[in-house]
Amino acid sequence: MPRYVASGYLPWRRVRQGYAAARMRVVVAILLLAFEASAAPTLTFQSDPYPGIHRETWTDAAIPARIRLLRIDLTSSEIAMYATKESDRGLTTSDYAARARAQVAINGDFFAVNGYVPRGLAIGDSSPWSTTTDNADSAIFHLRRVGERTIAAIIPPEGTYAAADLPEGTAAAVSGRPLLVRQSQAVTTYNCNDPITMPCQRAPRSAVAISADGNTLWLVVVDGWQTASYGMNAPELADFLRARGAGMAMGLDIGSSSTMVLDGAVISSPSDGVERTVANHIAVKYGMLPKGELYGLICKHSVINCATDVPSRRIADASVTLDDTRNIVTDTSGEYDFLSVTPRLACVTVKKTGYLTVHQCRQVESSVITYNSVALWEGTDPPDAGVGDDGGLPPDGGTLVDSQTGDGGNGFDDPRDGCHCASGKRPDWVVLVVVAWFLTRRRGKTG
Repeated sequence: MPRYVASGYLPWRRVRQGYAAARMRVVVAILLLAFEASAAPTLTFQSDPYPGIHRETWTDAAIPARIRLLRIDLTSSEIAMYATKESDRGLTTSDYAARARAQVAINGDFFAVNGYVPRGLAIGDSSPWSTTTDNADSAIFHLRRVGERTIAAIIPPEGTYAAADLPEGTAAAVSGRPLLVRQSQAVTTYNCNDPITMPCQRAPRSAVAISADGNTLWLVVVDGWQTASYGMNAPELADFLRARGAGMAMGLDIGSSSTMVLDGAVISSPSDGVERTVANHIAVKYGMLPKGELYGLICKHSVINCATDVPSRRIADASVTLDDTRNIVTDTSGEYDFLSVTPRLACVTVKKTGYLTVHQCRQVESSVITYNSVALWEGTDPPDAGVGDDGGLPPDGGTLVDSQTGDGGNGFDDPRDGCHCASGKRPDWVVLVVVAWFLTRRRGKTG
């Protein structure tokens, strides 16, 4: 009989292997419990109040937290978006919705109470606020109408931008902080000492998010500082928005300012029990205003007196393309006429062999004819074919910008200065994982 069998070594080794397997089963069970303990919020209500506008309510019983969410289809020709102009500052969210005749509204940026001045850049009705500027702490949500859809983007807070730096035709902009989602990844690093955003505390919160393809927008309000809903911290809200599909997201004002309105009613639960007046807002309107008409002449050298001067000043065979892709080739009259144009900054690109290409825009109003005659000059096109740039922004309008710091662009690499929590999960998550680690370590010492 072999010596190791006679000594009883083999049976004892099998016993120890059995103990190790049992410990691993316990580790797996603990990790499964940890996963269940950190389960995602649950969808408890949903509806479709308007085509392209979807409403949801989510609850997280573990916190507890109640989340109000509106999903907006930016490709819809029947949906328009607005932000508060300076003369409308200091309204409640429901009052602004009524003034804009919008079905949906949410509060905007953090602000100074004295004068209702937003802390970041603000634009409303295509006009920048005279009292606001961008800063390195604020992200910028901006939007414009292009053709039959809305184009929106979020610029991260690393740089600073003037209103003139934003894309041509920008009609609205609202700033906010902190950045929550970047390149479809939840930001995990925050300055826990920031007294404005309080990112590492559970509180009422508002946010705006955009999908990576730019076709979907989310507005969200988390009820907070109430028995039924404590609120969320920034990492928790970031995780929630990333799970919905957000490519970029930023926070808006928090606390008693956080308010969501639908059809004239406040559908969130403001922490004060009543609405608060705030500086600015974001609004969504279903059902566009009556459309307008864009008419013009294509003229040689100047549009002055082009209609009455010798016919040879009018240019035939010029290709006029509207920004919604419609195209008209002029006849000897030199005229083009686009009907049913959505109210917006509408742009035409005019091309003709032997002439320099011209890109020219005019603000189209509802139910009126907007004149946009274009003068052409002889020449050869430069490489960009006469089409203007996007105001110096990244090619995607700021939607996706790589972080240079690796921490979501917020610049807090020292754990003493920033919250490096993944999502603010409950302590039992941590305890269970530590126990699992301890059991694994014991296996290494006894095996």
